[in-house]
Amino acid sequence: MDVISKSKIIVLKPALDYDEIVDMVESRKVKVFQTLLQKPKRSDIHIHSTKLFFEAFLLLSGKYTADFIREADHILTVDKNVKELIIDGQTYPILEKKGVLSKLGPNRKNKVSLEVQERLIIENEDDIAFDHHGKEVNLPYKTTAKLIEKYPKRILDDNKDNVKKPEITIDGAIKKLVSKLKKPAESGIKSLKENVKINEILEVYVPIYESRLIGPKKKIKLLRIDAVRKKIL
Repeated sequence: MDVISKSKIIVLKPALDYDEIVDMVESRKVKVFQTLLQKPKRSDIHIHSTKLFFEAFLLLSGKYTADFIREADHILTVDKNVKELIIDGQTYPILEKKGVLSKLGPNRKNKVSLEVQERLIIENEDDIAFDHHGKEVNLPYKTTAKLIEKYPKRILDDNKDNVKKPEITIDGAIKKLVSKLKKPAESGIKSLKENVKINEILEVYVPIYESRLIGPKKKIKLLRIDAVRKKIL
């Protein structure tokens, strides 16, 4: 298996500033505590803290190649006068006509069954993404130049206490990608040669704001906001 040496780190830019995040929290905080039977007053809910975290998504892409031989039967149609084929000294008789086929007369062409070996090369390319908990997800971000910070390591170092690294290991993620790339093996194959090439491993850090809210009876709720998609999670 061909694996690149290490992952590439990408940090996405927030599309919202702190004040905009607080405004979103204020507009949403009542709904967070609301139930079917009770709707608290806005003044009863206090924003205890709002912090910025950088949450990792892990994205891997790769290619699987399988080169193998399999047994196969091929039916050849030959002239009606052909009684057998001779290939490399091996004789292949025509197939015996049965039932309705035997009544179709001498104008119907004959058929010969050849037992051969086929060489196949199968290729499959795909990718896989995980959230920072290691759960497989569809990555909802497009890593265009406008969204990417120029100095990702500096940003992560400056916010090291608020960085949520991947909980799944690179090796564990690669195993899941390989499992996704490989197709179930066919029966009757031999001389199988397999190769998996890992093309890219990306650690994509997304700015997520977490707002800690204290409501009636000192009940605590956490409101999370994706600062790239401007979306409450």
